[in-house]
Amino acid sequence: MIKVCHIINLITGKSDGVYAHLKMIFRNSDKTKFQHYLIFQGGESIEKEVAEMGVKVFVSSSLKEKISVRAFADIYRILKSNNIEIIHTHLIKPYAIAGLVNLILRKKFIFNYHGIFLANNPYYNVIERSIYSSIHKVIYLFRKVDAVLVPSRRSKELLLMETKLFPEPVVYYNGYSHLNNLTTELSIVERIMKIKSQGNIIVIVARLEIQKRLDVALRLFNSLLERKKSLNLLIFGDGDLKNDLIEITREYGIESQVIFFDYVPNVVAYYKFFDIVLFTSDWEGMPLTIWEAMANEVPVVAPDVGGFKEILEKNKCGLIYEPGNLKDAGDKLILLLEDVQLRKRMGINGREAIESNYTEKKFIQQIEKVYTNLMAE
Repeated sequence: MIKVCHIINLITGKSDGVYAHLKMIFRNSDKTKFQHYLIFQGGESIEKEVAEMGVKVFVSSSLKEKISVRAFADIYRILKSNNIEIIHTHLIKPYAIAGLVNLILRKKFIFNYHGIFLANNPYYNVIERSIYSSIHKVIYLFRKVDAVLVPSRRSKELLLMETKLFPEPVVYYNGYSHLNNLTTELSIVERIMKIKSQGNIIVIVARLEIQKRLDVALRLFNSLLERKKSLNLLIFGDGDLKNDLIEITREYGIESQVIFFDYVPNVVAYYKFFDIVLFTSDWEGMPLTIWEAMANEVPVVAPDVGGFKEILEKNKCGLIYEPGNLKDAGDKLILLLEDVQLRKRMGINGREAIESNYTEKKFIQQIEKVYTNLMAE
């Protein structure tokens, strides 16, 4: 049995794309061939959920810190004592710390890129980015990265444009498979149905953080209301920016048509009530929400960042707009809102694409092939 340890920080268990990615691996991986481990910053609900999937969980609270020597010691101890064979890192800090640890342990090592590396990374200041850049160069000099995984072809291009200090990245698509027996809350269903009786529903499902640029979404929605009054924007997700976003709706005078639902478990069960899924992100890898929308026949409108374009245009299941161009975004939204048949056709295209090309089964086969090939080297 191959022992694979995933190292991650900053996951909350609520609308986390990286956490959804991990759960797909944990839930679908062949348990007769792979034993998965997780090292992360801690969180009772995540620890419980992951442990129930058969994953061995370890907490290093030091991963909450920007740069931590204690995290280095924790990760070294856990990897060595459990005789881990493959280290699978996600995001910058886990990559840097575990990469240094692996200079000693010399295990197979994977970096999983999720849409942003060091350049213009808003989560780190100039000094911190400089430190991580230096660590990246050290890891490269010792040739300790065996594989790099990226969630789209565009992600591969962006990463290679930023750094040449990685092996050739392997492209995968997370994909999606319908989950059975998803429960809904009657109160939420009734609330959504009441909103839908008043007009079309545009929805955003995301963490309320700087990456997603919900301030741009609100500005876009405010301009849309000048062209189409019977319209509502539903936002599912929580985060530190919620109060700021609520204040923006008040400044625009649109608070009655922008509804914040906070984090809702099984939000995918409500997609059937939505008309369009909207993205306004500054960057993305390939968020789970796009697959959820496609599987549930909801067209997507998204900026040309990350892997949106290669999926939406190829499968004719959504529209792409120029990043930062609110007029272009508004025109695409109005087109879909006013053409019911186009919305329906794009929705069907998305579902058919998921069923034929983008399933969790295909995703896990890609990931397991990487693991198996590494151990065969």
